[in-house]
Amino acid sequence: MTNLGKLSVLAGLIGLCSSSNLRADMASGSYTNTFSYTNVPVWDISGTYAADVSGSGFNFTLNMDRSGNFNGQGSIAAGGLTNVDLTFWGCVRNGASNVTRVNIGLRLKGSMDLGSQGKMSFRATVIEKLEVDATTGTMVGTMGGSASASFMGRSVSERIPVTDVQMSLPVGMTGNWQLTLNVQTNRNHYTGTGEVTLVNGRTIPVVATGNYGVKTDISRLVIQTAPDTTNGIVRLGLTSTVAGGQIQIERLVGRALGQALRSVSP
Repeated sequence: MTNLGKLSVLAGLIGLCSSSNLRADMASGSYTNTFSYTNVPVWDISGTYAADVSGSGFNFTLNMDRSGNFNGQGSIAAGGLTNVDLTFWGCVRNGASNVTRVNIGLRLKGSMDLGSQGKMSFRATVIEKLEVDATTGTMVGTMGGSASASFMGRSVSERIPVTDVQMSLPVGMTGNWQLTLNVQTNRNHYTGTGEVTLVNGRTIPVVATGNYGVKTDISRLVIQTAPDTTNGIVRLGLTSTVAGGQIQIERLVGRALGQALRSVSP
């Protein structure tokens, strides 16, 4: 064999060894991946809010449940009102476009003291249709509804005109979150535990299962809420590689707190 031929064989062997070193690893141990609102956000809008409707101030506190819904009671500040009952309900949802929509319903009923003329009873329903604007830290959209009143045996109803509305998100809520996993291997199969941690500190324990493709170097994991967890519903599917001690996520799809998540390159 000529010297040139020997060099060619040696170069081929070096190339083969180099390419084999580039193969990904099988996951084993603890890993943390951080996501931001620019690719795959998760929003928890729990907090205290104030809204103005026809000169009356509504105050209410949202506490999102494990599926992204909320309901509860609040208060209203307006002169002369008595026996006021303010309830609210709503949900947080999004779609493939990653636009997060928030629907809030408010229902008010009570009475107004008219002095010597007696009391007037009233009802009102207000619906807010909002979208999260991550760049400004607000929820923007419209609100409208209807109201009715009864006095001395007579009743009147009218529409509350649709108007623009803007509400600030809770302080510090940016949509960012972290996924931490601690996985173990059994041949080509994964099991493990971990947690999803939102930027406001809300933590949702999860469990992980999956497998590793020897031929493709691809790890596929299913991550879902741990049993007996009440702090949130999570179900995610990950397609990833492992290199340099880090999970490199190629694709993420699923749901968390009622919100659809989809990222090709988080």
